[in-house]
Amino acid sequence: MRSARADLPVLRGDPPSGAAARAEDRPPSPRTRHGPQTQATARTADSGPHPDRSEGSPGGLAVASRRLGNASTFRHGDPVSSDVGCGARMARPKAKLRIPRRRRRRPRILVCTPEITELPEGMGNAANWIRAKGGGLGDISAGLIRYLHEDDRFDLHVVLPKYDRQIVGLGGVGDRELDAIGPTLQRRGVHLVRDSAFSTSPGVYSETTAHPRVQRAVAFQRYIINQLLDDIRPDVVHCNDWMTGIVPAAARVRGIRSLFTIHNVFTEHSTPHDLDRGGIDVRRYLTSLYFAAFPGGNFEDTWHRNRIDFAASAIHSADLVNTVSPAFLDELVSGVHDAFVPESLIHALREKHAQGGALGILNAPNDTVDPRRARWAARFGPEEAMAKKAVNKAAFQERMGLAIDPDAPLFLWPNRLYEQKGVTLLLDVLQRSLAKHMQVAIVANGDAKTEERLGVLSLGSQGRIARQPFSEELSEIGKAGADFLLMPSRYEPCGLPQMEGPRFGALPVVRATGGLKDTVFPLDVEARTGNGFVFEHYEADGFAWALEQALAFHAKPFAVREETVRRVMREAFARHTLERTASQYVDVYESLIAKARR
Repeated sequence: MRSARADLPVLRGDPPSGAAARAEDRPPSPRTRHGPQTQATARTADSGPHPDRSEGSPGGLAVASRRLGNASTFRHGDPVSSDVGCGARMARPKAKLRIPRRRRRRPRILVCTPEITELPEGMGNAANWIRAKGGGLGDISAGLIRYLHEDDRFDLHVVLPKYDRQIVGLGGVGDRELDAIGPTLQRRGVHLVRDSAFSTSPGVYSETTAHPRVQRAVAFQRYIINQLLDDIRPDVVHCNDWMTGIVPAAARVRGIRSLFTIHNVFTEHSTPHDLDRGGIDVRRYLTSLYFAAFPGGNFEDTWHRNRIDFAASAIHSADLVNTVSPAFLDELVSGVHDAFVPESLIHALREKHAQGGALGILNAPNDTVDPRRARWAARFGPEEAMAKKAVNKAAFQERMGLAIDPDAPLFLWPNRLYEQKGVTLLLDVLQRSLAKHMQVAIVANGDAKTEERLGVLSLGSQGRIARQPFSEELSEIGKAGADFLLMPSRYEPCGLPQMEGPRFGALPVVRATGGLKDTVFPLDVEARTGNGFVFEHYEADGFAWALEQALAFHAKPFAVREETVRRVMREAFARHTLERTASQYVDVYESLIAKARR
């Protein structure tokens, strides 16, 4: 199906002024095509006035666009005669309205995120109850928000859904406290979106019959678009992933600059009619949205049946777009992932990149991910790493049900069990003779069939293979005790475990893709370079080769391994820091603010 934005009729009233005028001075690019046959801008047949339409349709568009009387004849301050009664006289000119100058304030940033692992302590005690994690987005959102909060250059506002079940799950929160959390945090700049779509949701991205993902996305964006953008008037709105996809277009018509960050290559769709029924009036910015099918000449058909692509709309409308690693941006634009990334997302991103509006900013682990500050594992730094890792390995083996063997090379699988993460390659190598020389611990949830197959393999492994559901405690102990991490991803927007593992002295075994390519480099013990083991092609043989390289390193003398682990740990803390990542986002914010003030 072809994809393009809709070049639909725009309301024509009095010329906009101020921020709205600046917004209209930056129209979206007219190049929204899939091939030479669609080079011309698509338009719908809308030359005449629209009759009144049925409920839910954009009735009255033409009526709303007409001028109410000849208001342009009169100017402020003109004398007006009065013919009522006797003694008609000229009215005194009105005094000019004095508008007080606005005080200069810190630039205001609104961060919109559907998930977060924690809020800074400085945002109040109630912030400790807010937590909703679905993936790496929650981690990087928490880290960036903490940095911006402590930096104090910006007036920071954060908006996220209020997941009641997750808050209650943290313990000790009653109904009355639950009701008070929202107003309390709002005074600190944290805006919680209250809706039944979130209050009963078992997970951030769970799909339920009562509240589908699209409905939750609409509820989230309705609050941002209808209330926050006008109430707080941010200088920059930072949107994250498809659940915020309509917001950049709504910000554009208000003269608000926007940044859209792609964490996952996923999108959802909804028709203009359904968005309208859900409380989001998209009439003002239809031309900034990206549709699943190229709009034809029938406006009614577009309104009721042509679906808006959330992620592609955000890419198309935002002033700037970034991926969470430079290599992943290059791969998306060059076509490496065309087979499984949505065509609309690829098309919109290539156009944005060609316009100079796309960049890659590498994620980084939170500063609290540190074996010296471990919550559950025995703490250690680079100097005492090998001794303390042995203690943690024994504890982890016992918790996982693995054979207690201090000399066994222990590999940790830290990711969710989905095809994107390379589970097909994992299942293949676990059935090879190679697996008899290693222990593999999977601390993860995911596809039910994959979990079942791993359970069967573990039963016949004599304590070499084990899987447990994900928990932060077990994951931390695993990193602190493991010798290696496994990340043979088919594609990886960024990834965090491959940067966290080396901090704990666990060397990653990865495929060279996306963020893994930007962060893991082949180990050369003699040259004292590199930090892991890398294979190129998404094949089981390549993965097996990388595992053999890891086993060869594990067979080296203890002193050699100890020196390498210490070096890798020190470099991991120096190379990938949240401060470095956050400073790049700050540079983007400041560049957008500077452009708006020109």
